[in-house]
Amino acid sequence: MQYEYDKEVDGLYIWFVDDIEKEGECYGGEIWPKELKDEIGLLFQKDGKLLGLEVLFASKYFPQEKLDEIGKESYKD
Repeated sequence: MQYEYDKEVDGLYIWFVDDIEKEGECYGGEIWPKELKDEIGLLFQKDGKLLGLEVLFASKYFPQEKLDEIGKESYKD
C-alpha cells in the first residue's frame, strides 16, 4: 500500500496497488452513509478494479502529526 497526503486539499490517499502511476486513470465511486459522500471516496479503474481510498478533510479523522509525516514524502507499507 502507498499513502499520500495533499495538504492543499487536506486529502489523504491510500492506494491498494504498488504503483498508482502504472494503473492509469481512475474515478470515484459512491460511499455510504451519504453524509460522508463529500469526504470519503473509493477510487476505481475503468474496469472496476479498486485502486484506493480518498479521505478529504483528513485532519478531521486523523492526527495532524501523522498527516504531516505522510505529507513529507509518500511512503509504502
